[in-house]
Amino acid sequence: MKKVPFTQAQFVASAFDLKSFPKMLTLGGDLMPEIALVGRSNVGKSSLINHLLRNSTLAKTSSTPGKTQSINFFSIDNQIALVDLPGYGYAKVPKQIKEQWSGMIDHYLQNRPTLKLILFLIDTRRNPTEDDCALVKWASFHQKPMLLVFTKADKMTDAQRKEQVLASLDSLKNFLHSTPVHFLHYSIKDPRARIELIEKINGLLKEHGTDQ
Repeated sequence: MKKVPFTQAQFVASAFDLKSFPKMLTLGGDLMPEIALVGRSNVGKSSLINHLLRNSTLAKTSSTPGKTQSINFFSIDNQIALVDLPGYGYAKVPKQIKEQWSGMIDHYLQNRPTLKLILFLIDTRRNPTEDDCALVKWASFHQKPMLLVFTKADKMTDAQRKEQVLASLDSLKNFLHSTPVHFLHYSIKDPRARIELIEKINGLLKEHGTDQ
């Protein structure tokens, strides 16, 4: 697979149940490698997607956490797919909806053969929660390649950010076991963050054997 430049992106589908998961194909007819975005509600997934893909309308942003209630699929340069999973951990979401989301997310993460990388978003200002730790533990156990993306990096000073990220990594290390830790800081106000994330994604996809 050639390096993905992230110059063209389009929304493909929203899946509200398992039957509506799309089959993502390249122009050559091969299955697209998929990158899943996961994280708590209000961690900034939609803002990151729009910034990364340079399209302010692709992913709907909202001041209300828990707004995304489907798994959303985007095609990038007709080479890879970006998959936005519903945010977790928002208390006001009805229990039935939470269970539905959980079932879809679990099924996708465990059974999607084209899943090649997980972008795990963590608010730089917050300590990892039990849900965060559980997801990291799961990804490590199943040997799913993962990139930790500390969002909203502009909300703290350099010193504060460094201290908080080190504390977060320290609290997650017991769940990572021997899994290599890849991480970066991300701010939608910093154009360099987009470039660094694209480089990291391409490097990890190549490292984990998605070359065709």
